[in-house]
Amino acid sequence: MSDFFFTGAVTVLIKGEEAPLFPGRLHQRGVTLKNLRYSRDNEVRFCISVRDVGKLRQEARLFSGKVQFEDRTGFPFIKKRLARYAPFFLTSICFFIAMILLSAMIIRIDIQGADAELEGDVRLFLRKEGIREGAVRLNELDLEKISRRAVQEIPGVVRVSIEKKGVAYVVDVSAEKKKGNTKKEGTHLKASKSGVVYDLFVERGIAAVRRGDFIKAGERLVTGTKKKPASGTVTAETWYKATVTIGSSLKTRNGEERKSIFFSLGEKEYSLWTASPFSKPVQSEENRYSFHFFSYRLPVSVRTETYYPLKPVTAIESKAEQEKKAVQAARGALMARLPKKAVIIGENVLQKRVENGKVKVIIHFQVLENIAIN
Repeated sequence: MSDFFFTGAVTVLIKGEEAPLFPGRLHQRGVTLKNLRYSRDNEVRFCISVRDVGKLRQEARLFSGKVQFEDRTGFPFIKKRLARYAPFFLTSICFFIAMILLSAMIIRIDIQGADAELEGDVRLFLRKEGIREGAVRLNELDLEKISRRAVQEIPGVVRVSIEKKGVAYVVDVSAEKKKGNTKKEGTHLKASKSGVVYDLFVERGIAAVRRGDFIKAGERLVTGTKKKPASGTVTAETWYKATVTIGSSLKTRNGEERKSIFFSLGEKEYSLWTASPFSKPVQSEENRYSFHFFSYRLPVSVRTETYYPLKPVTAIESKAEQEKKAVQAARGALMARLPKKAVIIGENVLQKRVENGKVKVIIHFQVLENIAIN
């Protein structure tokens, strides 16, 4: 039968008084018979190639008995069956792939504990991290790291908890508690910090300062009454000092990379491709791609480990480049602390010195911000 697999084989049943003679007649025509079996009831079974069916039909016309085809096997018949059921298989595969993609898609992001303004900041941060409605995420995200970065980068946030529930992400935000205004109406506007008045806009009340005045923290800016409580904004030039330390021993990737791929089925993990190790110091990154069917996680996942060799940075930076890098780092850290409408109008390097092989830079910033509080 194995010889007939690619050409196709047919099992033939012969019945009649001359049935025992029928195989000999086929043999005379050059037909190869397989699995030839005789029975006492003048019945003969054998297998022939599909190519010899024409010779069988010629001999059957001269035969007075009965000729039946019982079974059809081999590659041609398998191909016909597959072609017959191909639409069903293709539809099933496409449906399964579509369900996997839909299960990996982020359908909804629920943000709890944040007002409209803070919710916008949180959604903008999540979009930067690749968490947005409509995105397809097959790789697993480190939600704890993302939560810690959110606390560091989003102003006014003290705690963020991110949880994936099926096709939705639930983000629980704890914001800083704003101090309630326990003072009665008629309170004055006072300075929250020291500075020089740059501009002021008084909605209600009488201004107690003018442009160019130096004021101290707690000093009255706008006087109000019980009937007309003080309100408005006072923009002043304030000052901040920042200290930045730049390390001299830096390492960077040299452009090479090697990747190992692992396939997990249940609790067992199999290596599909293992990269040869580098002899140099390396930096590694790990990504895991899991598959879900709606809220159920399938027991199949793919894990990749990518290794990047590191090389020391031999380029010598000039003093101007070091100062520029320090100012940029300090400016970014300061902008994260300042109110949204605050503007940095100037910076000066006060001091720069080397300590333990590292450069320490002290920078003075000039900022315009609203300092009026009740």
